[in-house]
Amino acid sequence: MSTSLPTPDDADKDRAVDLMVSVLEKAGTGIHTLTLNLSAGENGHITERFHFAQNPSSFVPETEMGVSFGKVLAIASAGATGGMILRTWSTKDTVCAWAIDEGDFVPLTAAETFNAYCHNKETGELTGPPEGTEYADAPAL
Repeated sequence: MSTSLPTPDDADKDRAVDLMVSVLEKAGTGIHTLTLNLSAGENGHITERFHFAQNPSSFVPETEMGVSFGKVLAIASAGATGGMILRTWSTKDTVCAWAIDEGDFVPLTAAETFNAYCHNKETGELTGPPEGTEYADAPAL
């Protein structure tokens, strides 16, 4: 049985914009990468990234990535399943994540994020975080 990705309508696109605004507000000052992974069942998965930098007076997006990311975020809002990760790059990188369950963005705790991204999915072995990475509780969106 294959799973197809939902088709977003105008309300899903509006919700994607609201989600993006919320992420940008909560990301704060820094250089960031937002990664979105959606499950497409037997058809694999979709991964999109969006790089941006911001401080209180400016926002610098990677505009080419933004269009594709926005489209996939709308699909996620329409009822997809997957996850979204926010990495803030610094001397000590900070990572937080959300599980996407049928379009709902559920904040993960630091421990849940660690467990989701620091274990080999095939063997279950602990791989550990990359050096200089800390995990944080994701904010509600």
